Amino acid sequence: MAGVPAPPRSLFTVAADAAVLHRGRLLAAACLLVVVLLPWNAGIYHQLATGGFYAPGDNSTQAEQLLDAEFPDAPPNIAVMLTSDAGIDGPTPVHLGRELTRQLAAENGVTSVLSYWPNGAEAGAPLLRAKDGRSALIVFRLTGSEDHIQDRLSVLHDRYSHVGPGVQVRFGGAPAVMRDVTERSRVDLERGETTAAPLVFLVLLYAFGTVAAALLPVLVGVVSVVTSLALLRLAATLTDVSVFSVNLTTALGFGLAVDYSLFILRRFREEQDRGLFPGAALRRTLETAGRTVFFSGVTVALSLTAALVFPLYYLRSFAFAGIIVVVTSEVAALLVLPAALMVMGDRLDRGDIRAALSRRRGTDGRRPVGTRRAGGHRSREVTAAGRGWTALARRVMRKPLLYGGAAVAILLICASPLRHLNLALADDTVLPATAESHVVNDAMRDDFIVCLPCQIPIVVPGVDARDPVNAARLTDYATRLSALPGIARIDTVTGSFMQGKRVGEVPKAPTGYVGIHGGAWLSVWQGDTSPLSEEAKGLVRELKATPAPFDVLMGGLAPHFLDTSRTILHRLPIAFAIVMTATFILLFLFTGSVLLPLKAMFLNSLNLAATIGLLVFVFQDGHLRGLTGDFQVSGTLEMTSPVLMFFIAFGLSMDYEIFLLARIREEYQRTGDNKESVAIGLGVTGPLITSVALALVVVMVALSTSHISMIKLVGVGLTVAITLDVTVVRAILVPAFMALAGKYNWWAPAPLRRLHDRFGLREDSGEAAVGAGPGSGPHPVPGQPGLAEMNVVATPAGPGGGYGVLAYGLPGAGSSGPTLPGAGRRGAPGRAGTPGRGGTPGRGGAQLPVGASDRPTGRAGPAGPEDDDRRLPAVPSYAAYVTNGGSTTGGQSDPGVRMTTKITYQRGRAEAAGWDRPATAQTPTWHYFLRNRWRGDGSAPPVVTGTRGFVIDGIQVDDPAVLDTDAHR
Repeated sequence: MAGVPAPPRSLFTVAADAAVLHRGRLLAAACLLVVVLLPWNAGIYHQLATGGFYAPGDNSTQAEQLLDAEFPDAPPNIAVMLTSDAGIDGPTPVHLGRELTRQLAAENGVTSVLSYWPNGAEAGAPLLRAKDGRSALIVFRLTGSEDHIQDRLSVLHDRYSHVGPGVQVRFGGAPAVMRDVTERSRVDLERGETTAAPLVFLVLLYAFGTVAAALLPVLVGVVSVVTSLALLRLAATLTDVSVFSVNLTTALGFGLAVDYSLFILRRFREEQDRGLFPGAALRRTLETAGRTVFFSGVTVALSLTAALVFPLYYLRSFAFAGIIVVVTSEVAALLVLPAALMVMGDRLDRGDIRAALSRRRGTDGRRPVGTRRAGGHRSREVTAAGRGWTALARRVMRKPLLYGGAAVAILLICASPLRHLNLALADDTVLPATAESHVVNDAMRDDFIVCLPCQIPIVVPGVDARDPVNAARLTDYATRLSALPGIARIDTVTGSFMQGKRVGEVPKAPTGYVGIHGGAWLSVWQGDTSPLSEEAKGLVRELKATPAPFDVLMGGLAPHFLDTSRTILHRLPIAFAIVMTATFILLFLFTGSVLLPLKAMFLNSLNLAATIGLLVFVFQDGHLRGLTGDFQVSGTLEMTSPVLMFFIAFGLSMDYEIFLLARIREEYQRTGDNKESVAIGLGVTGPLITSVALALVVVMVALSTSHISMIKLVGVGLTVAITLDVTVVRAILVPAFMALAGKYNWWAPAPLRRLHDRFGLREDSGEAAVGAGPGSGPHPVPGQPGLAEMNVVATPAGPGGGYGVLAYGLPGAGSSGPTLPGAGRRGAPGRAGTPGRGGTPGRGGAQLPVGASDRPTGRAGPAGPEDDDRRLPAVPSYAAYVTNGGSTTGGQSDPGVRMTTKITYQRGRAEAAGWDRPATAQTPTWHYFLRNRWRGDGSAPPVVTGTRGFVIDGIQVDDPAVLDTDAHR
């Protein structure tokens, strides 16, 4: 044997080796990271922003910024409402009102104070008294950025608010609404996590089977969420990040932890079922399921990345949060989880609750997955749930038009309420009716003569309003505006106007509506008491259509809504194009098909249309409130929530799509049978997707218990989307579509086929491409382990030709195992050390001696028909195990036996077809990777090679310990 360079190693192989070699260090580093970051994360709510619902470049946003910066007497944004059951004009309310007015006027950052009660030389405002005489208002403006306003408002609220006996003092206005939303979201998050945690653990226990295995996604989730929150807080130092992104980070973090952990652990157990030892099983797991998890996460991240095209930092924050949590979840799943698997070892499967329950209720003679059979192997039969998915898929594929048509009809019926979708901005209606700011805002709309939130400020930047010419032009503009239907009154620097004429005198010293550095603004009072009604929106359109003598900017709720709607609708096609293009490219590179990506995008879009339609039916129309919890029905849906939910749900749906297509494609590569591949793929992945979806639904239901309707809407929407995806799309529409498409599922034009052959994403580097057209079948996969891989070596155990099978080490003398088809025919005794045709080894079948070959020797002349294996089908690879060193060498643990390593080889096709002896085949190269340590000079450990038929033990090259090996041609 000679030293050769090691073959190329992928990132997933490196991750597996790191988990095997440094398992303790990886777990310790993860735990230390969590301990260090937890205290820092405690202050995340104070670091994140509370706004972000308006685009900075919109005219309405610029108008509000100018009002803050240039006009000391800009319209108020905070209202303090005093309420007394005995009447607001009693001695105590009057004294408290005057004192509170005086103190608020003296506070830093408070301007434009107006009060029902007189303050010094300032007279009171009778319009600030409620119609029933039980409430009155003090209104003022807090200036500064959104975060600064929130900080100041919290101080003022803590100092002056009183909800209890006597005169009640409540705070309202848009900043007060955001304050209440932030506080309630924090409380709802803590309550939801406390409620969901035990339910999620029960789901994990059901999905993973043992307590130890169920704790693994908890570990991955904790590491992912804690790290994500720390990175989110770090991102907040560089850009604006919304505080509401915390809810998505925790929910999505734990959901993806369950998702990735379940798929990786399931594949790890399958590879062990095939006879691989932990180190080799982990490597194979990360090269297959780990690679799929990685590209699945890329799909979710790309879907959320589309939210970055929106200038509203509320939506951009969810993109930041989603990308961060996907990255941290994948790192935790590909590094921390494998290290935990190596540390736990055989303890992972101890105390299987499902097996205990099966024993209690009796079985039908079929063992579930994970039950060991004689010889140390586990049954490869699917679970009862998997058999149900397979049976359902076959039933659907027998009548695809019937089942598929019914499923599409159901989704279209669910989507029908979209015809009367009515969107709105987030306001106090997202809060419960008893919330403090909601009570004040409701009163200002309904109980007062003038609707204070309905005011529309029109800013005229840069104009010298003191100039007579400009003042005359401003007067003419205000006169024309006041004549529009729906306008109650207009106040500006040149007077007050109603119904097309001036009704107030021109101030002798005009200062109230004049900017510090020039400019002016007009206060437009509308007659409608709803600031976001259709009448209010129509009025704003008329105001914008009225010719102005100067450039003007309009603020207020209705202009904000129109500007934000236009901004979102303008960017939506770009966002959709990004999502669809990225999804198509990724799925094409993953499957090599043109049709499957189009199918996935169409079905997922149909599913999300049905989901949003159901949200309209529930939240906008007010149906099924008993199922979703109480919320205020405003006849609208908050504008950004459906957009946000679309990108999250689309990413999760594509996540399931990749897991399912990966398994279907694997079966199709092996069998070439389209329908059977779909049935088996659904049977294997269906129970996993169900468990993952159930855990995600529990997390989202906890989100749905929020008292904030826009968060409740996202939680309910994601719950509905996941449920429809699993029950209708995956179970019905996918098999129906793939049955109708047949072999065209895997079709692509020749140029795209060549592109996929060169750049395609496969489950491992040895995987062959899918057939090039509808008539092509699967290609052979040389040198790659298949489903039939077991611990076998070609050492017949006796005249019957059986092949010994053991769980660990080499087959021993007299070991029993499955007999390969056709073994034992025309058997003949062999000579010692080299097995002959169907004979027994000279050493009782224990093992071949070092250097002995299992290939026939001394054969000359042309190959006979038995040696011509070109006409036989390709077969999967098999594995043999050899010993290496003692218990102190530090190699891969072989519990109770000895240190082992795996050698993978491909058997001759004639041998697998049932012939009596191994056929001559091209000799593969065996690479034995020695990874226990690096040399002192920093170079890599040596690599030892051999050929098929050799059994090697006691390898001593600088005293290495062989951890695992792979076969490469």
